[in-house]
Amino acid sequence: MKKFLKLFSLLAAAAMASTMLCSCSDSEKNPDDVNKDDTSKTDSVDKNGDDKENNDDSDESEERPAPGLYVDGELIDSKDVVMMNVNGVDIPFDEYRYMYMFITGNYGITEETLAATPELMPTLVEIVDGQVLESNWGKFLAKEYDISMTDEDNAEVDELLKQQEESFESREEYELALENAGIDEDLLRRVIASSVLCERVYLDLYGGENPRLIGSDDEIKAELMNDYVRAHHLLISFDHYADEEGYEEYTDEQLKEEAKKLAEQYLEQIKNGEADIYELAQTVGDDPGMSENEDGYFFTYGQMVEPFEKAAFELEPGELSGIVETDYGFHIILRLEQENFVNDNFDTIKTDSYIVDKFNNHVNEVLRDADITYSEYHDNLSYDSIK
Repeated sequence: MKKFLKLFSLLAAAAMASTMLCSCSDSEKNPDDVNKDDTSKTDSVDKNGDDKENNDDSDESEERPAPGLYVDGELIDSKDVVMMNVNGVDIPFDEYRYMYMFITGNYGITEETLAATPELMPTLVEIVDGQVLESNWGKFLAKEYDISMTDEDNAEVDELLKQQEESFESREEYELALENAGIDEDLLRRVIASSVLCERVYLDLYGGENPRLIGSDDEIKAELMNDYVRAHHLLISFDHYADEEGYEEYTDEQLKEEAKKLAEQYLEQIKNGEADIYELAQTVGDDPGMSENEDGYFFTYGQMVEPFEKAAFELEPGELSGIVETDYGFHIILRLEQENFVNDNFDTIKTDSYIVDKFNNHVNEVLRDADITYSEYHDNLSYDSIK
């Protein structure tokens, strides 16, 4: 569970909440100078709320427009504006604006850039929409399964919000940072709460003591035996010889042919017992991941490229494939014994593979099939709509 939450929930939501003040504030001041690696809260503003790097020029700079939603150049009251409704969940303007400013700031996209290249705007909106969906999956599943945050969850939100304030030297500096970022404490609380809700949804449905959507251990073992494959493979990429002496003048097609010949040679050596596929994968193979997977790759449907997946599932344990071509190159696949492996490593496989796979697939399906309604404000976004 911890491994999954760090990768999915915490990075998708909590990490964004923890950098909200710094990232939004910096991006509004000078998006071209955003430091993506800087997560410091106190370095972005001084005690007077001024940008430390640009303090000397602050008197000469133009006053920033008030943050908000602009229609025909006029700031409107966006308090009750809903930008999107996803599966019955409203996405209010301030949350959408935060994601918009977060992305434009981190990519250095300015209003001037968008005005000069208006064709970028639809792509930007598509990216923001996608990030809004991904950061709110907890809300969508919570609504579908009637999941609410517990008192403990709400206390965690309070504590995380308190930590945000305490990262500043004073309440005044904290409030000034909120103002400079164009957000308020209510929005900050909602973003943090969204992260905590993601954890609650995961625990209730998949990762807790009595998860609703996970069967018995016997049922899981049956699925692991029927719907998963364990395999070693040797990959010889199309450009295996590209950097080797003597091949400087070879075309891509010639390099591919040479790589195939090499793969065929190794296949014969493995068949004849002259070479071990795992040792070859470590010494001459072009998949660095094999060196970290002595037990082989353990995967289910949809996780590998189709030709590789199809070939692996068609093998019996202990059986070796022929040459399997994918976009990555030429593969030789050895399907490994599975039943003892599953029984001996069940707890780890259940947590790190099975449950994570089930949950990720579920979330991906929800996001892919989401019923989305866009407001007129969303449909008419232009380069100067959000400030």
